[in-house]
Amino acid sequence: MRFLLSAVSVLCFSFYSQSQEHATAIVQRLNQLSGRYSEMAEQIWKWAEPGYLENKTTQLMQQELSNAGFSIQTGVAGIPTAFTATYGSGSPVIGILAEMDALPGLSQKPLPTRDPAVEGGYGHGCGHNLFGTGSIAAAIAVKEWMQSKGIKGTIKLYGTPAEEGAGGGKTYLVREGAFNGVDVILHWHPGDRNSASPSSSLAYKVATFSFRGQAAHAAAAPEKGRSALDGV
Repeated sequence: MRFLLSAVSVLCFSFYSQSQEHATAIVQRLNQLSGRYSEMAEQIWKWAEPGYLENKTTQLMQQELSNAGFSIQTGVAGIPTAFTATYGSGSPVIGILAEMDALPGLSQKPLPTRDPAVEGGYGHGCGHNLFGTGSIAAAIAVKEWMQSKGIKGTIKLYGTPAEEGAGGGKTYLVREGAFNGVDVILHWHPGDRNSASPSSSLAYKVATFSFRGQAAHAAAAPEKGRSALDGV
């Protein structure tokens, strides 16, 4: 856990300075708090709340950021669990994404073998319980460094619900202009090594289509029928 958090903090920090000394200080601070953030990630794992219903998860995230001196805006883009946490002022404006949703059918005890905590229940795929925790840890660590060094700029963390499945949470945030005025958006993903990359990500859009047929006698009036399956 601590190595993932350290990687994210260095990624955020790199926008401000290339000083290895300062980067090392941020990593050391994260290592001191690794136990706290591990507990946070484990709690989110146990809650395993589905997209747009991450009520306890978002409250935990907001409280952690508020305690660290961030100003919180809730209900962003009309989504109850979406929020922004802001520290500082002026440019550059660094956006950090904090995902939080669980997915259906992935309920799992913290074991290396398949063992659902709730049969057929929600669970965290590909580190979804780590996403928000790691981003929050990075935002707070960089904020503390900025504060101690008198560094100007703005950190804006986005609590973004419903990444996958019936998701598209960030689509609504984009539509409402939540990312306007941000210089760069940073995200991270758990992996088997630490690395930072300037590569971009693909856009994601969800749509639902319904096809309705019209019944007709197949022999007497086939031309009056409409097949929903043909429409699909």
